[in-house]
Amino acid sequence: MCGRVNFPGSAETAKRLGVNDNDTPKDGDINGFAFKDSYVFGLADRAPDTLRHFHWPLIPGWSNTYPSYQTHNARSEDMAERSAYKHLLGKRHCIIAINGFYEWERSREKTPWYFSMADESLMLLAGLWDYNTKLDAPVLSCTVITREPNQVVGEVHNRMPVILTRADADIWLDMQLPYHERAKVLQPIENSALLRVEIGKSINKAENKSGDWFNGPDEKPLSLF
Repeated sequence: MCGRVNFPGSAETAKRLGVNDNDTPKDGDINGFAFKDSYVFGLADRAPDTLRHFHWPLIPGWSNTYPSYQTHNARSEDMAERSAYKHLLGKRHCIIAINGFYEWERSREKTPWYFSMADESLMLLAGLWDYNTKLDAPVLSCTVITREPNQVVGEVHNRMPVILTRADADIWLDMQLPYHERAKVLQPIENSALLRVEIGKSINKAENKSGDWFNGPDEKPLSLF
């Protein structure tokens, strides 16, 4: 699942995407994760030339409480059957712009890995958005769409976010296209487009914002046998 990300501030994100940012500038987060008060930046299919500041995870527009279930990821295979997402398909698409994401290898050591774009561009994640007016204040929120992984991610984890090229992102955001045409872009990205790096376990501490895990993986103790 995609729940830990590295993303730049809103001003840098808007500049790199070539769009306007009409909201109050916000900082990025080198160790951001989806929880009640988290946010990310991206574009929505309505006015895609303006940066959006999304609450993450998604709060369904019909809900009068924060969801008690996980809504930071929507599985592409069954999101059309989920009450939180099905009414958004073809109507409220978005992309979330990040530098990269973290995953933990499913092994005894739970080795952390960082995934980014090989060309150092922003990573564009396919998502869905909703607008809630039933809470104390209106909230624009999003979820990241996930699917079965390509080889690069699959060697570490059994899920990956749907990563779009800029051309595919434009298709995903194009409200003039029928949903079945827009959904064709929800494919695993080419292996060569991704860079995978093993990192240090200091990333495990959510409050750590130093980035020291990028200095390299922790030294493994020598076996005596």
